[in-house]
Amino acid sequence: MNREAFYQAVPFFVDAVSRISPGQWDAPALGVWNVRDLVGHTSRAITLVEQYATVGAEGASVGSAQDIAERGRVAGQALGNDPASAVRDLAKRVVELVESLPDDHPLNTSAGERPLVRYLGSRVTELTVHTMDLADAVGVAVEPPVECMRVTLYGLSDMALRQGVAKEVAFALTGRRALAEGFTLVP
Repeated sequence: MNREAFYQAVPFFVDAVSRISPGQWDAPALGVWNVRDLVGHTSRAITLVEQYATVGAEGASVGSAQDIAERGRVAGQALGNDPASAVRDLAKRVVELVESLPDDHPLNTSAGERPLVRYLGSRVTELTVHTMDLADAVGVAVEPPVECMRVTLYGLSDMALRQGVAKEVAFALTGRRALAEGFTLVP
């Protein structure tokens, strides 16, 4: 499930990036990020698969919201003068790498060692949610692949369970109660 969803989430993101017009790269996108920053952050969902599969985390950590925001900005700048081409090249390279690895290939992530297929689920969630964010920011219509949404919703429900808010989320999704203002599963 995660592998196939990853193979769908990557081109979903690449397609959205290809639809960004030249004048939109500096436009506001999400929180403190402009469009380029958001693309940079989202591209890290692909880059980290390659990094963790080949060289490992090497002292990386999740860090604070400020750290995450800064890494997004840095990654956006690293995409150079033709970000869409850079994202397309990155996607091709990493998908080929993933295709060559077994499901149980160990990834040395910032959260410890995890098998490839398990880690891909979190990448699908990142790619799917942030591609929808990107589409909203640049005003293009997208329809996430069903399998990507399945993996994303599963991942988010798992987060709700781990954070002890599954009951609140279940009530909200079934129309019984609204979530508190500002509710989020992500820091």
